[in-house]
Amino acid sequence: MANQYENLVFKGGGVLGIAYAGALKALEGYGVLQNIKRVAGTSAGAISAALVSLKIPAATIKNIVDQTAFSSFMDGNLLGDALHTFKDYGFYKGDAFLAWMKTQIENSGRGLSGNATFADFKQKGCLELHVFATDLNTKTVKEFSTDKTPTVIVAEAVRASMSIPLFFEAWQFPSNNPDNHIYVDGGMVFNYPLTIFDVGNVPNPKSLGLFLTNLGPTPPPSSLTTGQFPKYISSLVSTMLDAQAINFLNDPTEKDRSIVIDNLGISPTNFNITGLQKSNLFDSGEKYAAEFLQAHG
Repeated sequence: MANQYENLVFKGGGVLGIAYAGALKALEGYGVLQNIKRVAGTSAGAISAALVSLKIPAATIKNIVDQTAFSSFMDGNLLGDALHTFKDYGFYKGDAFLAWMKTQIENSGRGLSGNATFADFKQKGCLELHVFATDLNTKTVKEFSTDKTPTVIVAEAVRASMSIPLFFEAWQFPSNNPDNHIYVDGGMVFNYPLTIFDVGNVPNPKSLGLFLTNLGPTPPPSSLTTGQFPKYISSLVSTMLDAQAINFLNDPTEKDRSIVIDNLGISPTNFNITGLQKSNLFDSGEKYAAEFLQAHG
């Protein structure tokens, strides 16, 4: 049964997406990853989807995670730069992430440049890729894919998708391709695009999703008060993600085709994540993916 899956979907979750590296190890070990033809993701899920689209082996993805200092993504601006935050809608520029994403594409061995488009991905034999961001001009979710946006640069689409509100600058495509709209994190409205491969309202049994959530005890209320803007952002993002998780838990058609992974209660905006936390998230992803595949084998 595990070999029936052709579509792999990744939920957003900030740095918690590290757990996907462990899940991919299990999916590869059980022979699932080799049969995947299409991938989709939002925010951190878009990053994982892009790496899988490039057919990067699970072990290499783990090495990428291990070697990445996620704190370096908090670039360009000092906390407290209120003028910049008001102008560009975010503390951090996001340029370091964009450069990192382009490097992963260049180093993938697919013969692609960092500015490769969705059409380039298809031409080089990558898996079909779907990325989602929130368009604030139209107030809707925007899909980036070969069919919808063939000439858009993949790394820029992923940058749009992971633009955590107020944390990273909102994104505008510098070439106005596909438009000059303002984009933020796709997780605001479509954090888990599992239904993207469904036909009508019929769940696609060939779709498998990876869903991050806290499976531990409900944490006590935080000590958030006024004058704590970074903590405010973290709480805002967590609340947004948790609200969508409630909808998921009430939908059996999504739960039955989803690997639910414990995020260990780590904040999605903890870009100062430690090596031990990285390792624990990796192990969590591998554990829950293996358990799901054993139960559905």
